[in-house]
Amino acid sequence: MNLVLVPFHDWRKIQIEGFRTRDAHFIESLSRQKHIRKLIVNRPTTPMEINLKRKPGLIRGKVMFRERGATLYEISENLFLIDFVSWDILGQIRRGYRWFIKKYSDDRYHRYINKAMGIIGFGADFTLVIQNVFAHGISQGLTPNRTIFDAWDNFTRFRVYSDIQDEVHKAYINLAKESDCWITNSPENIETFKKSFKPREIHLITNGVDLYRFSVQPDAENQPKDMEAIPRPIIGFGGKISQLIDVELLNQTMELCPELSFVFVGQILDKEVFQGILKLPNFYFLGDKHYDLYPDYVRSFDICILPYVTGTNNKSGANSIKVYEYLSLQKKVVGTRSSGMEELQAYAYVIDNVQEFSKELKKPENRKKSLDANAHSWNAKVKQLLSLID
Repeated sequence: MNLVLVPFHDWRKIQIEGFRTRDAHFIESLSRQKHIRKLIVNRPTTPMEINLKRKPGLIRGKVMFRERGATLYEISENLFLIDFVSWDILGQIRRGYRWFIKKYSDDRYHRYINKAMGIIGFGADFTLVIQNVFAHGISQGLTPNRTIFDAWDNFTRFRVYSDIQDEVHKAYINLAKESDCWITNSPENIETFKKSFKPREIHLITNGVDLYRFSVQPDAENQPKDMEAIPRPIIGFGGKISQLIDVELLNQTMELCPELSFVFVGQILDKEVFQGILKLPNFYFLGDKHYDLYPDYVRSFDICILPYVTGTNNKSGANSIKVYEYLSLQKKVVGTRSSGMEELQAYAYVIDNVQEFSKELKKPENRKKSLDANAHSWNAKVKQLLSLID
């Protein structure tokens, strides 16, 4: 089987942060299946972006073919990657996200991809898996046997893309026409996408958990040093600080629970949201951590939380990866009715207001069922994807 994968995240970013996003998890799980040949089409970039974001030298592998800024690498056995570095620096500055959409539609990029597939022996026998809504133009330059679009999260609801909503809607419409089927990570998305874009088929493949990282208990010496002085009980959140955080709920909960320590680990995607969080004495922000280190932080949490917004206009149709990671480590999980929590009520505490939230955090006991992590592993999710391709 030959797969051409178009992830949302840059391969360099994945190397810096670890395989922690949905697209990266799919790639990592597929890489363990040596009988499947994989070609990753990396996100286009420029030398300026590489240097500004401190990403030089992060693509390691055997160079197989290079032509006018495009390079084909052999990363490992049956895993290849195409990297396209453009000198259109001013275009990237001026056009922003629209620049990426344009580059994925570039005939020169398409011709290089087709040449690269010939070099590694793909020919016309391959399945195209697009996990980047901005890459909808790439399907017009390739001739796969089958095209699958992974419509994770609803980009029409992300504030960061508000200035290009016309392009986002156009992308979804084109992908509905060009793809044989869609997959997505939440029932909410299935309902929304069917109504708005009418794909031929759409199947649910929820997010999962990496059992290689989130099942083995560490030695005591692996406990994070920057958590040693934090008073317990520790209420932990591991993830991006974005528009999904219910700042009002979080602030009121911290005020009602001064005896609890609230520890946040992750990236700040929305500075306005982070600034809105009260920096109370019981709030601790430890910054972002590499994904290989992150599980030790979750193990150190006493209770894990998902304080997400619940209003329809604010939700993104997400199915949170962190919930499965929390539950795989048998943590008590308390969250709002959002980001896939509704479907996990048998395993986690789903609350509706700040009083319930605060009350549940003060109870150390966990009376919920244990999640069968094997059934929700990324390997299981990849099997679902491969069954659709077959």
